[in-house]
Amino acid sequence: MVVLVPAPGAGLRPLTAEDPMLRIDAHHHLWDQSVRPQTWMDDATSAAIGGPYSQVDWSRAAGASGVRHGVFVQTVPVAAETPEILALADDHPELAAVVGWLDLAQDPRSPGEQLDRLIAGRGGARLAGIRLAAEYAADPEWLDSPDVHATAAALAERGLTLDLLVTPAHLRAAERLASANPGTRMVINHLAKPTLRDEDLTAWTHALRAFTGSEHVACKFSGFLTFDHAPMTAARLRPYTDAALEVFSPSRLMFGSDWPVSILGGGYAAAVGIAEDSLAELSPTEQEQVWSGTARRWYPALSAAISGSSPSPATKDPQ
Repeated sequence: MVVLVPAPGAGLRPLTAEDPMLRIDAHHHLWDQSVRPQTWMDDATSAAIGGPYSQVDWSRAAGASGVRHGVFVQTVPVAAETPEILALADDHPELAAVVGWLDLAQDPRSPGEQLDRLIAGRGGARLAGIRLAAEYAADPEWLDSPDVHATAAALAERGLTLDLLVTPAHLRAAERLASANPGTRMVINHLAKPTLRDEDLTAWTHALRAFTGSEHVACKFSGFLTFDHAPMTAARLRPYTDAALEVFSPSRLMFGSDWPVSILGGGYAAAVGIAEDSLAELSPTEQEQVWSGTARRWYPALSAAISGSSPSPATKDPQ
């Protein structure tokens, strides 16, 4: 069974003169550590971006850069976060979609049962998918485990998407997961977090190229402000931008700010500015794919929220 991702531009609202280039932030976060500690932060990170950061804060930062809609992505492995953000999305149209989290270790319910509970709750129509943070798993092959394959299948059955937080060390397992689940749309986060070390570029590029023919796998052009501690520029990022465009093309690449993590590397405007510079040589149609088209096709709930319709299940091969 193969998922048929709509062709670029298919089913999307036409752009108008008043809206020449719709911009979507396909990857941002929100947190209030008085409610839910961000356990991934060390002391220095917490001092710099401890927050809190609200939806109003995101809207202010995004709006200043011409970004109109956002996709929240889970921050911590805590089940309560996802329904809380879905309810928030129900009150904020600009929070157009939510990529949440499932407890695959402790919750006795199946992935499908957990998903159905989220969908049935307040704001459930905004659920776009689930993220699995392989970066924090002890086993680099975890993405090729039975629990993860079952999650991928449950997402496909409900027309939802699987986000993958990975490093280059996890790409082989991610490729096996994608090959075994062609009916599940997947999204590699943050270009798979390359190290930016010259000696690692060839291996990262080779691992990424395994997804060249995987039409159900997209990639987020995001997270680049914090790939290392040096100031980021479009020129520094160029080899990675070129490789990502070669593998995924604009029709499988989507922009994400990674805000407020991106504050560590310059902030929202810096992320947008580097993306603008990196994409400047693409045609307007190709740029539109990265800024909005790909995200709208990979996340039907997002597109439905923007257009004011109801999300429909993914179209699948009848085989």
